[in-house]
Amino acid sequence: MSTTIRHDLLVQGTIEARAYQLSALDHCLSASTLLVLPTGMGKTPIEVMVLAERLRNPGGRGIMLAPTNALVNQHLADLKNLLNLPEGEDIVSLTGSITPKKRQVIWESSKIVVATPQVVRNDVQNGITRLDDVALLIVDEAHRATGNHAMAQVGDLFAEQQPNGLVIAATASPGHIEAEINEVCDRLRIVNIHARPKGDALLAPYATGLEVNDVLVEVPDELRILAKPLEIWLNRIVERLRRLGFYTRQGHITAGGLQEAQQRISISIGKGESFGYRAAKDNGIAMRLTNIISSILCQGVAATREALSRIGKGGKDEKKSAKEFAADSRITQLKETLATMDECHNTVTMVRRMVRRQLKESPESRTIVFANFRDTVEEITRILSDIDGAKPQRFVGQANRDGSSGMSQKVQLESLESFRSGESNVLVATSVGEEGLDVPNADLVIFYEPVGSEIRTIQRRGRTGRQRAGTVHVLIAKGTRDEGARASAKYREERMFRSIQQVRRKRGGAPIRREGANLEPFTLENGDSAANFLKIESARLAPEIDDTVEPTLVVAETEIKPEVKPKDLARRMRPSGQIGLDAYPSESKTTRLIAEAPIMEAGELVQTIRGDTISPEGDGVVVSIDHREGKSALAARLRQEGLTVEVVNLPVGDVRITDRILIERKSTRDFVDSLLDGRLLDQATRLVSAAPRALLVLEGSDLFQHRAVSGQAIMGALATLTLDYGLPVVTSSDTAETARFIAVSARRETKMLEHLSTTAQDRLRATEHPDLVSNTEENNAIVAANIAADGVFDLTAPILDATKGPLSEAKQREMHGITRSMLEQVPGIGPALASRILERWPTMAALANATDDEIVQVPGLSVNLAQEIVRILHGTGN
Repeated sequence: MSTTIRHDLLVQGTIEARAYQLSALDHCLSASTLLVLPTGMGKTPIEVMVLAERLRNPGGRGIMLAPTNALVNQHLADLKNLLNLPEGEDIVSLTGSITPKKRQVIWESSKIVVATPQVVRNDVQNGITRLDDVALLIVDEAHRATGNHAMAQVGDLFAEQQPNGLVIAATASPGHIEAEINEVCDRLRIVNIHARPKGDALLAPYATGLEVNDVLVEVPDELRILAKPLEIWLNRIVERLRRLGFYTRQGHITAGGLQEAQQRISISIGKGESFGYRAAKDNGIAMRLTNIISSILCQGVAATREALSRIGKGGKDEKKSAKEFAADSRITQLKETLATMDECHNTVTMVRRMVRRQLKESPESRTIVFANFRDTVEEITRILSDIDGAKPQRFVGQANRDGSSGMSQKVQLESLESFRSGESNVLVATSVGEEGLDVPNADLVIFYEPVGSEIRTIQRRGRTGRQRAGTVHVLIAKGTRDEGARASAKYREERMFRSIQQVRRKRGGAPIRREGANLEPFTLENGDSAANFLKIESARLAPEIDDTVEPTLVVAETEIKPEVKPKDLARRMRPSGQIGLDAYPSESKTTRLIAEAPIMEAGELVQTIRGDTISPEGDGVVVSIDHREGKSALAARLRQEGLTVEVVNLPVGDVRITDRILIERKSTRDFVDSLLDGRLLDQATRLVSAAPRALLVLEGSDLFQHRAVSGQAIMGALATLTLDYGLPVVTSSDTAETARFIAVSARRETKMLEHLSTTAQDRLRATEHPDLVSNTEENNAIVAANIAADGVFDLTAPILDATKGPLSEAKQREMHGITRSMLEQVPGIGPALASRILERWPTMAALANATDDEIVQVPGLSVNLAQEIVRILHGTGN
């Protein structure tokens, strides 16, 4: 250890002087701070130094929260080793195993309390203690402080009883979602965010090497054969759920998709829909099947055998559905097959091989194996016990679950101590061993399976490489959901620090007068001040910290290299599409100094259509978008496509391209709703009458998966819009695809108009907008034609009038086909029922005048349904 930190309440020679820790300490003492450092980089010494300074003034006390009992005891030992409190001031731990009466006495007599958040919350709510005299609240593993977690609730109570108190929230993994990071900050009243990524220069002198390897493992064919009948069963169930509109995700069936389906099913049941109960049962079976299939392919024979043995044996409290599932012939046959099989999963073999090699190369080393399920932990522990030199130790939570016994707090602590001392050298743990545990000699960490959460991945990986170089092996069962989980964790981890920086920029922070302003009470053992040490270390590492360089400009080789002017540098650094002051006229130069961007060449347009290039600066093509869409993703996507977007008030439609083209954009859900409530045809009429070229864009890939309308009715609606109304319907998978289509259409329209002669443009405008043409004779002719038309057509007559004379046979067939197509749009009307209705009443006017007795004589037709038909298609009802 190099030079150490001195303070009145610190044990001398215990905390090494590190610049990044002193920098964090400076921020933490200025205001409540979220402290984010990589695992193993020493967040605890920072917390201890803040605690020492806050307790230096008499009258206050400190509380440290830790999520598990094992971590509580670890922090208790650290605080006792690092803090030098006056005689009579105690550091104690509180857990749920201590009775409330005893806890009250401990609260009153202790200076520092280390406890789980549940204990603190319960004792404050029950009046056993208060928080108004707490000088510092330390929250370890603070990423948990969201929602209804006790950690977040303690934050609320602390803010209520001690609004001026200081909070230090420490974590290595706050998550990748900005909203969740913001929630942690809000619940704990965080002002500053102090975060350093693992590649930070101030961390480099103290970072140890960590090698992370992804290891693909082949799944044996016999296990895939075992899972095949269950996959067929699962696919059939999910197909039924898709037809009902409950399961909407495409591709592989996932647990997340089934959870979404369960939410939709709950809403359906709440509406009184009877088919929701059957769907709920099917969805529950699908969830069980997903877990069993994953267990077979990712965990192995033994773990699956143990999991299946507990289903259906939960006694009288177990749900009837579980017993029925266990009694299914496919499940009983699977149980019988597994009962006769030896473990054959290659992941188990790989773990055994890795541990054996590690012990052979380094007999004194320590290994931690993480697994998601207790059954897997039991099997790994059993298999590793046969290896020479291996002394595996099981480490799981305290609760007893489904026949698997937990470990009491005492046994947990004994297990950890056994691992630290070398009595056992392989720790096989579930998630309870992921967070915070400091096991300095863990040289190898094995993930039996990857986890999709970046928080859990970082925590698991942080169990090695804390004091010396370590290795992490992540085992991935090939062709299973393991691959998706690993990819998800990597993506989220990469995004995490960007999200932290975004939140920090938006929230700001408490200003610091100068670097090291809060470090005056801290000195080094040689007498130098901690602030001066921080300044010297920052200067020493300055070349590594400052990664800014002068911009390098590459120019063609000439005899004289032209000097780059400041305004040119400014233009290069300016965001694309943004102009500067030099773009506007001045007294000396009365014209714009920057020319407009040229229109795209044909070759560039072809590349844009192919998706090869996007013009970020725009090409002069303008589209108008309705104000309701002005801040939508569509507007942003259109700008990304290089279009100039004007936000206007469009009476009809969502997007207008020149004066000719008007586009209505609907999601598939909105389309179905419009069909159900009768708005669709009215909207189509207004759309086609508002522009010479109107079209409808349907956005989404689940048009035929909405359970409220049959696919046949949707087909009928699309046919009516296209054939009868002349309204083209374009389908799009998402907003990005819609924007690309609009961009191509806008550029095509612009090019076409540019190449028309003046006479052709006038003729086109006269054809499509006769009211805008100033030809007097032509206008007079149009007015005369309109007057004549008014005398021909009776605008008060119904659209389909049965009182007129008989039509020709061909015309009757045409009208009959149109009416059938319209009928099939109505929910509950299929082709057969439409034929029966038209056979009885050839027109909608006749149906509107039918009596109730006549209506009920048609099989499948009710009075309410007939009234709905008339309301939607004719505009009136009985």
